[in-house]
Formats: sequence, C-alpha cells, structure tokens
Amino acid sequence: MKKMIPILFAWAVHSNVAVASGTHRIEVSPLFFGPPTHEYPFEGKMTEQKLGRILDNMEEDGIKMLLICGGWGETVYYPSEVLKNPSVTDWYAMAFEMALERNMQVALSGISYTYNDQFLGGTWNPELDLAVNKKVYEELHRRYGHYSNFWGWYIPHETGDRTHRGDIMVILKELPRFLKKLAPGKKVSHSPWFPSRITLGEAEALTPAETAEEWDAILGMVEGIDVFVFQDTTAPLDEMVEYFAAIKPVFDKHGVELWAVVELFHRFQDRPGIELFESISPELLFQKMNSITPYAARFACWEYQTHLDPDAKTPGAKELNKAYRRWLKHGK
Repeated sequence: MKKMIPILFAWAVHSNVAVASGTHRIEVSPLFFGPPTHEYPFEGKMTEQKLGRILDNMEEDGIKMLLICGGWGETVYYPSEVLKNPSVTDWYAMAFEMALERNMQVALSGISYTYNDQFLGGTWNPELDLAVNKKVYEELHRRYGHYSNFWGWYIPHETGDRTHRGDIMVILKELPRFLKKLAPGKKVSHSPWFPSRITLGEAEALTPAETAEEWDAILGMVEGIDVFVFQDTTAPLDEMVEYFAAIKPVFDKHGVELWAVVELFHRFQDRPGIELFESISPELLFQKMNSITPYAARFACWEYQTHLDPDAKTPGAKELNKAYRRWLKHGK
C-alpha cells in the first residue's frame, strides 16, 4: 500500500515541541467491534479478552468516555431485533459493564443505514435513515438506557453544511428532538466537518467566515443537539485555527458546546482525501492540541484502537502512544 507523506507546515514540525500544561487531554474515543465503515482497517476478531485489554489501555491513557459505534447498514454488534445482521454476542452490554468498572461513561451511536452508499457510488435516503434510526435508538434505550454510566447519544450522519452530502437537515431537524423525548436529560452529540478546500475542493469551499455564517443558520434551525464535536483536520493544517476561531463565537451565541475530534490519521493537504493506515507524528498531535485548546471544551479522537493503542499494528501507533503517555505523566 502506498504510504502517504503528509505536507506539514512550519508551525507543525518542531522536533522538540512542548505542550502547555493547560492543553486538554483526549478524553473521548469511539469503540468498535468490527469495521465501522467499508474502507476502515480492523485487526482480527473482537474477543472479551481483547476488549478488556483495549479498555485497560484507554484507562491508562485518560479516556473517560466511550462512543460505541456499532456498525453500518444492517450490521450491528448487539442482538438487535430491528436490523438483519445482528451479533449473537451482546458486545454493547459487555462494554457498558467493563466501562463501569473503569469509571468510564458511554455514549451510543445510531446507524449509518444508507448514508455510506454515497461513498460507494450510490445515493443515500435520509428519510429511510431517519425511520430506521428511530427504531434503533428506541431499542438501544430499552436495552442499555438503565446503565448508570450511560451519557447520551451520538448522531453519526456527518454535516459540513446544509447542502453537501444530501439532505442532511432531514436528520438534524427531527432526530435530536426525538432523542430528547426518548431520554430526557441525556446529551445529544454530533460530529461535523469543515467545508474547506481539502474536503470540498477549491471551487466549493467555504472560508472560515462563511463557515461561521453557515453554522449560525444551521443552529437557528436545529434543536436538541448539546455537543458538536468538530473534526479538526477537515480544515487544512495552516487554516485549522482560523476555522475554530471563526465558529467558536457562533456556538457560544447558541448556547451549545464545541468540542474537537483530534484526528490521529493523515489528511491530504492539496486535495480531498485521507490516509487511514498510518498514525500522525507526536509533534503534529501536540501542535494540533495546543492550537485548538482555546476553542474546544473537550477533545475526542478518531480513533484510539487503530492509531493510539500501544497494541495497534498501524505504523506509528506505538510511537505515538509512547510520546502521549510520556506527556500525560511528565508534561513533555
């Protein structure tokens, strides 16, 4: 497989980069039991022993919340009566119990039912995704809503703006309100991307100021989402801080929390595209964390199992974990 050489800017390549003591730690990570999408790498089959080892490593590395990403399409990793390809093993219940033992909270994701079809040459049906997800969330609430460490929900249909990736507003206008009625008092979260030149190309990209205006409009139309977790390097590395600085006042104005997803894989800087098969360098990780800490209340990551777990086989993962653990213990 061809290895991508990332284009790094001068501010991100210092070998002796220091991380300020006020920099947030990564506290939230997805947890999955098989490939979360069609293109994603997954090493072997999940076992109870492997799951326990992953959570032990996460605990050592300061992860406080798990986002259970159960699958896509008809595949899910609990004994669902809604979807056609459920797991016989209840991995969700096992994860809740193990997380409870480690004082971790758990958020539950819906299903990208037809959403991924658009990346496979097809189209997605937002009305169908909405209908299926209502049934899935109701089932998840019946099965796992009683756990004391249940934090709330995640809506997996990603948003850049109101136009791209289809009729995303069909989901966002109705599903958050549905979830608030389903589980009053529980948080609802969502992870948007920046409509920049490396996600949409030069012709269709929005500037940081235009992105702020777009989100001001979106937040005037959407009710019930408490936390928006922006994917950091969906903006170019040399523009990332500008995008976060532009949207922060908008989210403050609407009274919703702004978090960041610290992406642990490489993203092309000259065109849309990602390289999932190598972890970023510690220097780039710390530079990103330093830069966006003033704007994001908490850090999540995408994602621990592949790119930060010391047991991962991904090139660079062990080195990244070693540097990150050294920073957690010593601040350098």
